[in-house]
Order: sequence, then structure tokens, then C-alpha cells
Amino acid sequence: MKKAHKDVVVNMNPDDAVEVDTTREPISMVFIGHVDAGKSTICGNLMYMMDVVDARIIEKYKQEAKDKGRDSWWLAYCMDVSDEEKSKGKTVEMGRAQFDTKSKKYTIFDAPGHKNYVPNMIMGAALADVGGLVISARKGEFEAGFEKEGQTREHAQLAKSLGVQKLVIIVNKMDDCRWGQERFDEIKTKLKPFLNATGYADKDLIWVPIAGLTGQNIKDPLDGPGASWYKGKPLLTILDEIPVDEGRDPEGPLRIPILDKMKDKDLIVHGKVESGTIRIGDKLAIMPSGNLA
Repeated sequence: MKKAHKDVVVNMNPDDAVEVDTTREPISMVFIGHVDAGKSTICGNLMYMMDVVDARIIEKYKQEAKDKGRDSWWLAYCMDVSDEEKSKGKTVEMGRAQFDTKSKKYTIFDAPGHKNYVPNMIMGAALADVGGLVISARKGEFEAGFEKEGQTREHAQLAKSLGVQKLVIIVNKMDDCRWGQERFDEIKTKLKPFLNATGYADKDLIWVPIAGLTGQNIKDPLDGPGASWYKGKPLLTILDEIPVDEGRDPEGPLRIPILDKMKDKDLIVHGKVESGTIRIGDKLAIMPSGNLA
């Protein structure tokens, strides 16, 4: 059990239970990595492929991107919705979206990659069960992210310290290097010892090459010239099969470390359920004050 300054406990009433999706396991995932690695584009393509975004909205995003002279940005607009993010092509706030796979109900967080917005990245990592560490295979971009001041290192270390137990290392922009196995192996050889030293064992690391913009190896298995060396599964299949942390006890006392709050008509808090189960209508007590919410 993680320690937190404030916990939430609940007086549970089974009569207040509502119908929930019992066929899919809830799981949250944060996409982290150096700036311009392609996190927002990957998240946008996941939403597009899973039919989360309406076709009319997609056409609107395509036109907006074309008007800005950046035709390839429309996928990122699915997550980067503010005018500042769209004009700069840079994620500032943490994006949030949901989609369902065959066995999982995913909530995904698109964390900003720029070092100025690390606090927003921390929020996403603190809410996540699984991390997607996005690496650019483009020559020079992986090196920039992995050098001393690059965010690849900092994001991986923060994710581990915030409780993200498994990492899917998504090597993006593989089409830029013509799906060269040498480049994939080079990145893996350099990155794996660092991740091991950060605290991730080999069993906690899953490696997958993709092309986030074109969607190759995201939903459908990879094929085509130069890609026969990859014998693994596409990204969505990996996400559907990834195991959830078994340390959470749905029958235990409810514990939700509070990560953020806002005041509207009522108090609204953000947090991740670490233990127990919460239902609509439950009365919560915020500790240590004991005030009901």
C-alpha cells in the first residue's frame, strides 16, 4: 500500500450499487517520453482506430491542421485541444481519453514531454497503472531524449517512483528508419540498462516498434518490406493482454490518495483507487480531517 498524506475512506452501502462493466478490467495508462516523440499522435490514432472520436470531429481536426500548414497534426488534436497546444504543436496540459479493448477498459493520459511541464506529467503518472514510454527512432531524436538533460530519463525515473510498475517501450517513427532492426536493437541496447538501473526488471518491460502517424503495428500485425524481423504483437494486443497489478484488493478498505482537487458546487478530487471499491452514492470521509464528501 502506498503512503499518502490524505486518504479517502468510505461507508459502503451495497444497495447503492449501480450496474458496471464486469466483462472488462479497468486500467489506466500514461504516455510519457521526450518532447516530439509522438505521444499525442499515438494517443490520437488509438482513439481514431477504436472509433472514440466522431467522424465529423475528425474532419474538423484535419481542416484545422491543414489551415495551420501541418497536415499530420490532426491526430494530435484528438488530445491537444487548447488553442495554445494546437498552434505550437506541443502538449501543455495532461490529455485524458477512454477506450475499450476486448478485456480492458482503458483510461489513457497524454503527458507533456517538455521539461517546463513536468508537474503535469507527474499528475498523469501518479494516476496510471501502466506506462507507455514513447521513444523516437528518428536519428538524433532518441539521442536528444536520452542524454543527461533529456526527458526520457527523467520521465522513466518519475514513473517508477510514482508506482508505475510496468512499462511498454513504444519505439515510434520506425518508418523514418525504414523499419531497420539495427536501429531498434541499438535503442534497446542503450535504454534497457538504464531502465534496469531505475528499478524495472526485464519482465516489467515490453518492447514494440510502431509508426504512430501511419498506424503501422498499432492495431494490425506488422507486415511489409523490412519488417519481417519483428515477431511480436501489435500495440493494442499488448495493451489488451497486459496484466494489472495484483496488489490491489477490491474487498479491502477504500484508499484513494488525493492528487488534486478543485471547488465547483461541491469539492471535486482526483486520485487513483489503491484499495477497495467505490460506488455511486457512497459517503466519503477525507482524512485526516474526517470531513464528509
